[in-house]
Amino acid sequence: MTSWKTPLAAAAALLLAAGLASPASAATRGDFKPVSLPFFWPNNYLYDVDAASPDSVWIAGLQGEVVIPGPIPGTGQTVAGNPVVRRWKNGRWVEYDLQNLPNHASVTDVDAVGPEDVWIGGTRLGDGTAGAGGPYLGHFTGSRFDEVALPSASRTLTVQAGADGVWVTVDSGVYRRTGDTWTYVTTLPSVYLRQSTIRADDDIWVLSTPGQYDRTLEAHHWDGSSWTQVPVNQPPEGITGITDMVAVSPTEAWAVGTSYRTSPAAPLLVRWDGAAWNSVTPPPGLNALTRIVKGGDGTLWALGHLLDEPAKPGLLRYSGGTWERVPTTAVPNRSNIYATELAVVPGTGALWTLGSVNIGGPALLTDG
Repeated sequence: MTSWKTPLAAAAALLLAAGLASPASAATRGDFKPVSLPFFWPNNYLYDVDAASPDSVWIAGLQGEVVIPGPIPGTGQTVAGNPVVRRWKNGRWVEYDLQNLPNHASVTDVDAVGPEDVWIGGTRLGDGTAGAGGPYLGHFTGSRFDEVALPSASRTLTVQAGADGVWVTVDSGVYRRTGDTWTYVTTLPSVYLRQSTIRADDDIWVLSTPGQYDRTLEAHHWDGSSWTQVPVNQPPEGITGITDMVAVSPTEAWAVGTSYRTSPAAPLLVRWDGAAWNSVTPPPGLNALTRIVKGGDGTLWALGHLLDEPAKPGLLRYSGGTWERVPTTAVPNRSNIYATELAVVPGTGALWTLGSVNIGGPALLTDG
């Protein structure tokens, strides 16, 4: 490390604490620093992070889950905790009201379309005695999250909101939000769903397997009028865990995951090239890939777990047609982090990532 980087890093840390962090260049991505989290009741979990600007970084999860032991070891009752949604703004965490979301609930997805245009998806969990749960969809417009009625009754909910549009997937199919109304797009194919992604109403991907325990990967594409099963050149050892997907264009899409058919486990990286899905060998040193995202400048980033340096988040960047491993900074005073979520701040390119660590947790980091 050259001598001028040390004072710059110290200055960046001070700026971050003040909520005034300056963006780093793409070449310096990965110099992660911990971000202090607000107080959460134990047990607590963070499931997602997303960003619309340096002052609009959002986390979502659950806090205060209680386990009441039963008379026999291994038995008991879990009382669901409270939903967590927080915004990083002006160097501190801000909480907003969640309309119609009860205390016993979890927020598992947050999608920041713009600084004041944010969508959340979650589940009403109930408290074990007072009623059934169900999906929850919320929209932030500047002062609180308003509940948004789903297009039809559903037991499940998946939200995908971004610059290209806002879609939900419920039991009856995929719908796009237009103004204050829902427009039906399609019903998902009848497969054992592993992962899906939506780029447009006529560009939807589903990666699946024929059954729950089948390792044969199938790929189905919606072109606006029908679903087509397309060729897949099977990855080594098959597929046991696709965790995320991103569609870049009609002729390019990516998916990541983990194969547990090897020892140690192996990262999975597959690509649609316009003709077939093919396995791509990622850089060495990882034993899992958990997330793949596209930045505002089009750069693809993949996140995972490092087998050779487990205290550092595993970070890959797609550059010049090649995936390269990006050096990252270890989490202080921890020997392992399993990073699961990644967000790119529009305009600055700063990265935020969260995951679980071997002592305490969750951990939230940024290189901005």
